[in-house]
Amino acid sequence: MIEQYDDVLGRYERVRKVERYDMESVAAVFAGTAFALFGTALLVWTGARALHRAPVLHGVSPVASTALTTFFGVLFLALGVWCFMLV
Repeated sequence: MIEQYDDVLGRYERVRKVERYDMESVAAVFAGTAFALFGTALLVWTGARALHRAPVLHGVSPVASTALTTFFGVLFLALGVWCFMLV
């Protein structure tokens, strides 16, 4: 509850006001940043490895490892954007 002065009535009135920045939005921004940075880094790293024709993961098929890491990079990036949309 916040007391706000009313000029017309000449007195203070109690007003219900919800603050926009609560703990849930801070956590959503932190999680969104972490997910978006990790997803972007994973996509950049996978793209650099594929561009240089280097193995993305040793001992696994190059096509499967590139597809799997690209999928998870996009997934983490989408999860980060979803967290930012909660704010």
